[in-house]
Amino acid sequence: MNRRITRVIKGFRCCPVLILLFLFTFIVAPAQHYHFFYGRIFEQGTKHAIPDVNLSITRTHAGTVTDRHGAFSFYLDSLPATLVVSYVGFETKTILLDETSFSLTLYLSRMAKELGEVEIKAGMNEPFFRDGHFAVLDYEIDSSRVYLLVYRQRLARSELILKNLTGDTAARSAPFGFVPQKLFRDCLGNMHVLSRDSGFQVYREGQQLNLIHPVKLKKFDDVLKNCMASTPEVLYFQRVTDQGLGVEYYGIDKKTLRKKEVGQVKDEKKMKMLRRNADDAMMLLTDRPPEGREDFVTWNYVHKILYRPVKTSLCRLGSYICIFNPPERQVEFYDSTGNFSYKLSLKVDNIREGRWTSDILVDELTGKVYTTFIRNGICSLYEISLNSGDLRKRFSIEHSFPEKIKVCNQWIYYLYNIPGDPDNKMLYRQKF
Repeated sequence: MNRRITRVIKGFRCCPVLILLFLFTFIVAPAQHYHFFYGRIFEQGTKHAIPDVNLSITRTHAGTVTDRHGAFSFYLDSLPATLVVSYVGFETKTILLDETSFSLTLYLSRMAKELGEVEIKAGMNEPFFRDGHFAVLDYEIDSSRVYLLVYRQRLARSELILKNLTGDTAARSAPFGFVPQKLFRDCLGNMHVLSRDSGFQVYREGQQLNLIHPVKLKKFDDVLKNCMASTPEVLYFQRVTDQGLGVEYYGIDKKTLRKKEVGQVKDEKKMKMLRRNADDAMMLLTDRPPEGREDFVTWNYVHKILYRPVKTSLCRLGSYICIFNPPERQVEFYDSTGNFSYKLSLKVDNIREGRWTSDILVDELTGKVYTTFIRNGICSLYEISLNSGDLRKRFSIEHSFPEKIKVCNQWIYYLYNIPGDPDNKMLYRQKF
């Protein structure tokens, strides 16, 4: 090597500038850095490996195919990049590649038959629960059942009603002897009624709903509040960090009780802004609002508007545990034991219809996921493609400023305040 450099230098004796340029290029130029990705592809239903799946990197000539075991590997010289995974008869996936993980486990679903592009029109909304004697305080949907926490004239006269999806009453409780605050469905599917200081599990016995196993609210929160999802192997929890601007997710193995970090979501822009404003940081650490009106307005602005807690969610969808990351506009997919599989980019910026709410709505019966945009009080529902991250509009909710939106079996449920009625909050729904 040294002899070769010497010969080249002798050839350039007459031009010292060329010698310097040559040495700079040969010695100083950095080596090309490559990223190695690998993994396997399976069929969603059977979990069988799929050979000859085509993998290509958009805007490049790079690509590969899976072998007979469904395995693949490839190199990339720059990140982030977009990977397109396609196979005849299966839905195409569009995956975001970055340095999160270089090991990918992908599942492809068979393509459903489509009848062409059709315009989606929502059916007329209808009152699911509207009663002149009661108002709705809260509601929750559990598979094919709807729990309603209702009250008559005042919260001290509250009770719980269970309805099926046709709207028929299946069971109800006796009036409570306490003032309830809300309903809560835990990660194991159990329903609870929460008061200011206690939590009660709901137990159904025929047409009667009973409240059992009361526990102090602090203990309830420590055990169940942060449990987000459950698989046969793992319970998944969240931990709020950075004054609400971050959330960390972790799993607890049901057999070994070992803890495993899964993923995290952080609003880096808000955190950077908070680090530059010491007064805001001090005020955000104060949970109790100040007494003075001007100080209260500032405190409320910092807590409720300027540094609003990050919106994120973890849910179980088929074979995956999904973490939705609104600040980064991404969704991460993990297997049932918490191992990273792949990541999608949400095409939120392509929508020009008001403000993205960052709400994630999961239809547990169909496995579809939705999000909402709001403009001038009108809320529009969009379906999220879990293969590409694209968003497709479904319809707009007829009532303005709806509250607590949920989706079940292609119905969208929401609470609405009826104008001119003192106890006016009722539960409505609208068919896709």
